[in-house]
Amino acid sequence: MRLILTSLAGAALLMAFPALTSDAFAHGGAYRGPAGEVPPDSREPSDPPPPPEGGGPTTPGGETGGPSTGGGDIGGPSTGGGDSGGPSTGGGGSGPAPSSGGPGGPSTGGGAGRPTSSSKGPGYEDWTFWWNFNKDEILLLKSEVKKAQTGTRSGTSVHTFGRKKSDTQVKSATQAAINDKIVPALRDMLDQKDLNFDIQSAAALALAKIGDTSIVPTLKKMARNDKTGGGYHRVVEESAALAFGLLQEDTDEVRDFLIELVGDKERNASYVRPFAAISLGLLGDKNDKDGKVTQALVAILAGKETKQDIKPTALVALGLLENDAIVPDLLGMLEKGKADVKGAEELSETELAFVVQALGKIGSPGTEENPTAVVDAVMARVAGKKAKKYDTNIRRSAAIALGQLAPQCESKTQQSIIKALKGIAKDGKDASERNFAMVAMGRVAAADGIDAETRVDAIKALQYYLENGKPANLAQPFAALGMGLIGRAMKTVPEEEVRKPLRAKFAEAAKGDPRSRAAFAIASGLVKDPMAVPELIAVLKDRGADKRLRGYCAVSLGMIGDSAARDAIRGTLRDDTDRDLRVQTAVAAGLMGDATVIGDLVKILEAEKESQFILGSVALALGQIGDERAIEPLLKIAADSEKTFPDITRALATVALGQIGDRRDTPVLARVARDINFRAIGRVPALTELLTIL
Repeated sequence: MRLILTSLAGAALLMAFPALTSDAFAHGGAYRGPAGEVPPDSREPSDPPPPPEGGGPTTPGGETGGPSTGGGDIGGPSTGGGDSGGPSTGGGGSGPAPSSGGPGGPSTGGGAGRPTSSSKGPGYEDWTFWWNFNKDEILLLKSEVKKAQTGTRSGTSVHTFGRKKSDTQVKSATQAAINDKIVPALRDMLDQKDLNFDIQSAAALALAKIGDTSIVPTLKKMARNDKTGGGYHRVVEESAALAFGLLQEDTDEVRDFLIELVGDKERNASYVRPFAAISLGLLGDKNDKDGKVTQALVAILAGKETKQDIKPTALVALGLLENDAIVPDLLGMLEKGKADVKGAEELSETELAFVVQALGKIGSPGTEENPTAVVDAVMARVAGKKAKKYDTNIRRSAAIALGQLAPQCESKTQQSIIKALKGIAKDGKDASERNFAMVAMGRVAAADGIDAETRVDAIKALQYYLENGKPANLAQPFAALGMGLIGRAMKTVPEEEVRKPLRAKFAEAAKGDPRSRAAFAIASGLVKDPMAVPELIAVLKDRGADKRLRGYCAVSLGMIGDSAARDAIRGTLRDDTDRDLRVQTAVAAGLMGDATVIGDLVKILEAEKESQFILGSVALALGQIGDERAIEPLLKIAADSEKTFPDITRALATVALGQIGDRRDTPVLARVARDINFRAIGRVPALTELLTIL
């Protein structure tokens, strides 16, 4: 179950990536893009293959396979079991060759919004990739649920219609319920060596999210997986390494252990080293007084490595540390192409793209000697006279990084950055570069303390691309997202400049591409436009409309929080069997703090004849909402001593329990996914996997 899927429709991601087939369903995750909609001729060799439309996995039953999870009407690959496959062992050269049809190729079926074998979809320039990587920190689902409970969320009014208020509002799990019910069950799973590795892996990650520090010794034993206390599946070993970052137990003991893992080249047969590097980044360096973490990561960047995963993940980790002290070293790597260490190895173009990403994540515009040194170096790679000589992914990373750097700059530099981003949006070499520039404009203009002139300049530019961006199905959705980010940050959203143009595009797209229309729906949700509600409801209720469009309309309505949408959201969640749409409407219900759907979802979960895909999607929907009343039915599935449910369903329920018990408003891994250059991760299998984890 090397992807425990939020939507489950992406469960066949690795059909077209045979080298990673055995990795397809582990650690708990979700494919981030539009399933089955990236035809081979729209991908670069570095892009990961997408899953085919609608396919579903055959769940592994321990090491030897198991029953089909999809029922008779849902196809999909066998995930395989055991250790027959492993992470890619390529040395950082070209990525996997594009598939030419067959498994992993484009969907050839018809249906609204689906490409046929003769139609070229949007590829990885599609806006949904960006949204699915960034939505956790935008939606802030748990935070919104809490606000709805306390009545502090603006725009949300609860009508109980004769029911008790406690029956209509989400009841977040109490600490007592987490400690007394969820934690003991998960600990028991962690200690069962004969348990399916997917379930055990999910239990480790779930306990880490909950913050159970008692599992540190067990995690160390799992991650080491040596002769004295080993015998764990490789998936469990890898999950344990990542669990330290989710646990956020920032101690010398944990850091030293992770540094040991990162430096151990004997572990190149798994993702333990890359996942341990990410954990070090997630822990931060507040308590790393001697700078041992930075030293360990830089040593990796300077040394010779046979695996393509470790250096990019080390760079991601350096960015997560957000330590300005490493900026001069990163600038040196960017200029010289290698670390400033005697005998350092040359960095690949892909690795240099991650150097730029790290500089953007840190956010410092310069050094003590030159206050704009970082901005100058980054801008030169995407907007300078010689920009076109740089690798495509370096330019893409630079466009993103400018949006991250600008908020820390002085007003004059911010204006220069907006000017550069406008130029990139107009003349950038490829679509992703241009699209990232539009989102970056939104990030800049949405930042605290940005001056009014800069914000107006960005809005005007995005207005232009909302109307005139080419190709329309690629550029205009990103312009809408950029405007949505700006409006989301403003106390008073301009009606004429922001809300009205987004509503107009949504109406205009009624006879066009439903995928683009969905972006306009999300943008209206970001700006909480009450005047968009009637049309969004109409589309949500239209059972003949594209299901993905309906799902995004539901999420938009959840963000707006207008009580008029409650019945439409409830009805769709209860009555529609589409798994993607069900999860989207569950998110919408959670955003509105509406618990009236909990009972219906629990009934579905307890139904003996329901397909495992439906059960899995409902389990994760309950995890997303986080209502305490879902704990008992989820525990029944997760523990399942009588083997009533397939292992994949049990693992999904385990993931959902971790979501309910997670003590943070935003998942820890959202820090990695935010503004990531997802076009660069195709060459980094460990990051491809990491960024699916829920």
